[in-house]
Amino acid sequence: MTVSCSLKARRRSVFLPILPGLVLALSVSWAALANDLTDLSLEELASLEVTSVGKKAQPLSEAAAAIFVLSESDIRRSGATSIPEALRMVPGISVKRLDANKWSIGARGFGGRFSNKLLVLIDGRTVYTPSFSGVYWEYQDVMLADLDRIEVIRGPGATLWGANAVNGVINIITKSAAETQGGLLIAGVGSEERALVSLRYGGEIAPKTSGRVYAKYNDRDDLVTIDGDDGKDAWDLGQGGFRVDSTLASGDRMTLQGDVYRSNLRQQVEVADPFSPASLVRAVDDHVDAEGWNLLGRWQRALSVTSDMTLRLYYDHSERTEYYVRQRHDTLDLDFQQRTQLAARQDVVWGLGYRRIEDKIGATDVIEMQPTRDSRNLWSGFIQDEIALIPDQLGLTLGSKFEHNAYTGWEIQPNLRLLWKASERTTAWGAVSHAVRSPSRGETSAKVWGRATSTGAAAPYPQVLLYQTAGNSAFESETMTAYELGLRTAASSRLSLDLALFYNDYDDLRANLIDPSAIEATADGYLLLDLPFVNAGNGQSYGLELAAELQALSWWRLALAYSYLELTLDAGIAKVDDGLATGSVSDPRQTLSLRSLMNPRADIDLDLWLRYVDQSYPVLNTGPYALERIPGYWELDLRLAWRPQPHVELALVGQNLLHASHQEGYADAFGALPLEVERGVYASLRIAF
Repeated sequence: MTVSCSLKARRRSVFLPILPGLVLALSVSWAALANDLTDLSLEELASLEVTSVGKKAQPLSEAAAAIFVLSESDIRRSGATSIPEALRMVPGISVKRLDANKWSIGARGFGGRFSNKLLVLIDGRTVYTPSFSGVYWEYQDVMLADLDRIEVIRGPGATLWGANAVNGVINIITKSAAETQGGLLIAGVGSEERALVSLRYGGEIAPKTSGRVYAKYNDRDDLVTIDGDDGKDAWDLGQGGFRVDSTLASGDRMTLQGDVYRSNLRQQVEVADPFSPASLVRAVDDHVDAEGWNLLGRWQRALSVTSDMTLRLYYDHSERTEYYVRQRHDTLDLDFQQRTQLAARQDVVWGLGYRRIEDKIGATDVIEMQPTRDSRNLWSGFIQDEIALIPDQLGLTLGSKFEHNAYTGWEIQPNLRLLWKASERTTAWGAVSHAVRSPSRGETSAKVWGRATSTGAAAPYPQVLLYQTAGNSAFESETMTAYELGLRTAASSRLSLDLALFYNDYDDLRANLIDPSAIEATADGYLLLDLPFVNAGNGQSYGLELAAELQALSWWRLALAYSYLELTLDAGIAKVDDGLATGSVSDPRQTLSLRSLMNPRADIDLDLWLRYVDQSYPVLNTGPYALERIPGYWELDLRLAWRPQPHVELALVGQNLLHASHQEGYADAFGALPLEVERGVYASLRIAF
């Protein structure tokens, strides 16, 4: 009996020789560029408030975590048209486009089609699919112009946000309705971004009550195969929604918002076919329908000058039909939290939560879930205390999340953080955290018919062995203990630097149990081997993340993001069975993003974005389903924008300009041929009215 983990020790690559020079040249600063976040001085940006670290508003400089903030202006000036593409600007986040409508996004490793150690929220609403603990990025969208910011925590956020916030939290926060008054039209056409249309209108409904409605549509072209053929993966998405914010006479604040979407996409999938002796796989040209809606309400009350409370309730419905799975999910989530000060030196945040999930997973030729319908409850509570050991100089944060799920019962996720304010311009912090990734429905209940291989036997003996990944009701939570150090400093009014170091220790990671004695002969004439999930994997990772900015001139800002990652994972064996190839690829050791934002005139933006992504290797590089190494690559985006009138902007954007096409990853769930991202150009018009 052997245990196999679908992970492979990281291979080495050459360290970028340009890094030391870039670090010296770009030890950074924030600066003023347009009438947005970049208008703030370095001191004002240090006081910029974030909410994801402590579930309360606090200055970015006082957050004892590796946090990076993307503003709406950052995204607009990057030329990105989706949230996944914008996340390429964040250090420690690995983004790979797998096909025209799928991405692999991971934080500090573990990237994949379904990255199950990264929690994603939109205005506090969790958006991962509970069946597979991943995110369908192709229909998690907002109107980008209505974004206030995206707060990205690298490292555990489980003490406040719960299970699955193991390696990071992406918190997408939209503007209030009062901040989006009037009309806005954005329209664009291009070679890859074939059609981009967004329309929003906001107004005052009543005194102290504002609302907005929006609608958007995107149509994106196919990627290409390595041979230049059509990837047959084009997609379009239509979405609309509303938001209403009101301040009552009592001072209470109320929010009601909702979204509805429908997406049509194509994909090429390969499924095992033991009756196809030539290849043992069958290619399917699949058309996927996805739709859903959500409704969220939030009530906030100030209890005193030093205390407040928030009650949030949301309902989320989603349906997705594709060749290998048909699924429907309904989620009801209720969350209460209160913040209060105890004496002069303690700031306590605590809360309670309840979530109910109901689903229906229809059986197909590839996936079977038992039972077909299921419902489960999640109960949680947390408490976090920030203690000023030395006021305005040294602070200690203690806290823990307590969570009860239907699969493993109670999980406790403690957290300890220390913040030292060495000077007005320099802050250092350290943290020790424990986080868990709780099982998904698929890991406990699903049967998935994966790959088929030849047995080499001659007739009349079975000539095909079919592998079946099997859920395991005894599967436990994966665990991680993280150790982090960070430094934020502003060397001058023109320079700033944010550095984070980390070491992660993983245990009880998901692996597949290989027991040759469990092979069974089927009545159809082939052999079947169950590969149940077990908690046999373990490993370590360490690395650094650097964010730096330099105000080179009054009209020119440079922004650098660099990441270095070493990741070693195994299941205590020397060889992985050839039949377990899944297409998974390890995350690159190094990534680099260098943005140049220039305003040669007040009405002109000239923005360049240079990126480097290191080579990455398949989990498995031997056997009949071996995958090739993905080479490292450089790419360049360019954006030129002109504002002939204060409320009109014309922009021309070129993306991936250095290559006609390049590969970024493999689809790791029923993926067919690897696809390549093409060079693209689009033009857009933005009118505010």
